[in-house]
Amino acid sequence: MNVIRSRSWVIKITIMSIGLGMLIAISLKTQQQMRSEGIGDFRWPELVMAYKDTRRQNERLHKQIAQLQDKLTDYEYQISQGSSSAKLLNKELQEIKFLAGLTAAHGPGVTVTLKDSRRKTGPGAIPIIDSLIHDTDIWRVVNELSSAGAEAISINDQRVIAMTPIRCVGPVIQVNEVPIAQPYVIRAIGDSKTLESALRMAGGVVDSMPDPDMIEIKQEKDITVPAYTGSRRTIYLKPAG
Repeated sequence: MNVIRSRSWVIKITIMSIGLGMLIAISLKTQQQMRSEGIGDFRWPELVMAYKDTRRQNERLHKQIAQLQDKLTDYEYQISQGSSSAKLLNKELQEIKFLAGLTAAHGPGVTVTLKDSRRKTGPGAIPIIDSLIHDTDIWRVVNELSSAGAEAISINDQRVIAMTPIRCVGPVIQVNEVPIAQPYVIRAIGDSKTLESALRMAGGVVDSMPDPDMIEIKQEKDITVPAYTGSRRTIYLKPAG
């Protein structure tokens, strides 16, 4: 009788484990599908429409900000034509804006493309959670490029500055509080050979990828990174002195 009871418990635990595993697999599969589309796979059509409308409005506002920044630069240039001292001040102002990432820039560098793996089933399959690109993967690439001397970086046309947040919000990755979808295209201006070597060094970013196809690096003779168009408002930051 004890043996029968013991086997009964084993069978129950086995069935529960299989059921739990199936639920986890379904959950991860759903998350992967939502991320590949750039939006959550909501069941409520009104939420989907509201999300899409908000995203389109956000994109329009960013374009308007970029246009206003261009107009501001033109106004600053016109003012600088008044006197030699104004010209000098405007020149310094434009240099500061350029270094702060508030104007577009171009030059040689690399383009790094990150995307979810397709090796989820069959020979060489990897766990679903490892087959997805996470915010930490993007951070590692950005940090490595910065350490290797990248002078300007963008992620899916979002300029990276000192206060740029990169984080997962549910199934979506946000950069500068803007949702982005895969493939995640990171552009970095700098010495293209040095930047690529930094990513490919032994034990580095490329080696840490579960699937080599999840990352692609291409040296570029000339790439463009856009200006930062996010919020520049500070609450606690004050000039020292």
